[in-house]
Amino acid sequence: MFNHQTSIAGFAMSDLVRVACAAMVAVLSSSVLADVKPDPGDYTALPKGTDVVVLYQQNPRGDEVYSGGHKVADDLDLKMNVGVLRLIHFTDFFGTGYTWDPQVVIPFGHQEVGLSDSKTSGLGDITFGGTLWTIADLERNEHLGWSVFFTAPTGSDKDEGFGLSNNRWAVDFQVGYIKGLTDKISWDVIAETEFYSDQRSTDSKKDPLFQLHNHLRYNFTPETYAAITYRHNWGAKETLEGATLATSHDNGTAGFTVATMVNKQLQLMGQVMRDVTVREGVKIDNSLQFRLAYFY
Repeated sequence: MFNHQTSIAGFAMSDLVRVACAAMVAVLSSSVLADVKPDPGDYTALPKGTDVVVLYQQNPRGDEVYSGGHKVADDLDLKMNVGVLRLIHFTDFFGTGYTWDPQVVIPFGHQEVGLSDSKTSGLGDITFGGTLWTIADLERNEHLGWSVFFTAPTGSDKDEGFGLSNNRWAVDFQVGYIKGLTDKISWDVIAETEFYSDQRSTDSKKDPLFQLHNHLRYNFTPETYAAITYRHNWGAKETLEGATLATSHDNGTAGFTVATMVNKQLQLMGQVMRDVTVREGVKIDNSLQFRLAYFY
């Protein structure tokens, strides 16, 4: 699955420039949940038999573009309006007594790039997989989960710089731990590694991406919490026939989240994220996210 080869003999310099420009914008995909970013509380193992329908609405905005730590553009005028449908089912892991949650993530959205006066809309790359919990203690608020997610190149406008469509397979491994430090304070830490196949139409290669997510949550009540977040990622250098399309990441993002249970089945979440350091890619000045989760 990860060895798709495409001949690019005679690949013209104009094509190389086009792919490099597309890669510059497509790097945003890692900021728009294409790699299944965990929100505060996501590594909580819910009771077996629980189903969850989650709908996200995200609005990333960015002007500055960095490559190798140097600003290469400051007028990109990138605007994205992204929706994500996520379907989750908590169940027993094949009679072992452990909990796992097979799920599917379907992104879709609209993108505008003022610098190139381009507009793109459509379906993003679909992700499927799940988490297996080896610690699932709701009473003590301690959870340890091991995740595998596969992303398929199903998105629209492949190779045209659409941030939700990478035209390559990816496999994402995560391990997440939640620990209740006090009755009201919890710490979530998630380590993640994502591997990529060669890009299917150009054969460009992409190194693994490494990420670390930290969430510190304060529970005002059992139904309502606020959280501060810091994420950092490294790697993901992309090359084509020896030419560098994107240098390695060394990017950091900070955020703030508020969530509350409206009733026993419905949760509302609001979140704001902002890149605080970017070595490679588009710097997101602000990204607002709203999440609606229905539990049944």
